[in-house]
Formats: sequence, structure tokens, C-alpha cells
Amino acid sequence: MDQEYILILHSHLDTLERLAIDKLPNESCAILLGKGSSNKRVVEYILPMNNSSHSSIEFTIDADDLYHAYNKARLMNLDIIAIFHSHPSQPIPSYMDKIFMLINPVIWIIYSTSSHTFKAFTFDKLDQIQEIRILPIKD
Repeated sequence: MDQEYILILHSHLDTLERLAIDKLPNESCAILLGKGSSNKRVVEYILPMNNSSHSSIEFTIDADDLYHAYNKARLMNLDIIAIFHSHPSQPIPSYMDKIFMLINPVIWIIYSTSSHTFKAFTFDKLDQIQEIRILPIKD
């Protein structure tokens, strides 16, 4: 099977970067809606979320906000394909990220506000962290 990847518009990446910078010193977060197959996902819509932890080292999305995201996805006939958040350090999953990645088996996109880079991850079938290719596409 081919390697997994996620297609995302340049403007969506710009939106996520601005969200991360605007929320400093706290981590930012968002839910990404779209469509996809087993190895390819396409981002179609970004739902910025509130980090109710108000923390620079973790994020929490309230249950009501998650309900709204799932309902919005259903109404738009889209799927929740990724969870986005920012890190003040390198864009690699933290210990807590890994725990929540197991509970939320979608792609996790992390933006580093220090190196200004994006990386995406998921767990493979052996429960090992696997980096996912992010393929920016022109608007």
C-alpha cells in the first residue's frame, strides 16, 4: 500500500500558521474537515477551536466544541480527517499527544512556532508513530 498523505491548500496552511501565531504564548488547535481514502486525505474546511487549557504546553478541546465540530462535519457531508495544534518547540508528538492520538485515530498536524514548520503523524497498524506527508496544493 502507498504511504499515507494529506493534501492541503496553501491558504489553509497560512490560516493554521496565523492561528498558531495569534494564540501565542498558548498552543492553538483546530479540527480539519475533508474527505479521503485509506491513504489520501484532502482538507476542505478548517474549524478553529478554543484551547480551554490556556496553556503553552498542552491543549484541550471542550466536549461541546467537539460536538459542534462533528455536527458541522455531518451537515457538510465531510469527515473529521485531522486534528491540528501548535507547539512552541519542534513539531513532534508529545507524550500526551501520543495518548490522545490513540483515542482519536486521525492525522495529527503539528505546527512549530519556533521553527515555523508543519509535520503530520498518525499511528500505523502496529501502533507505531508514522509521519504522514503533507502535500500543499495551490489555491
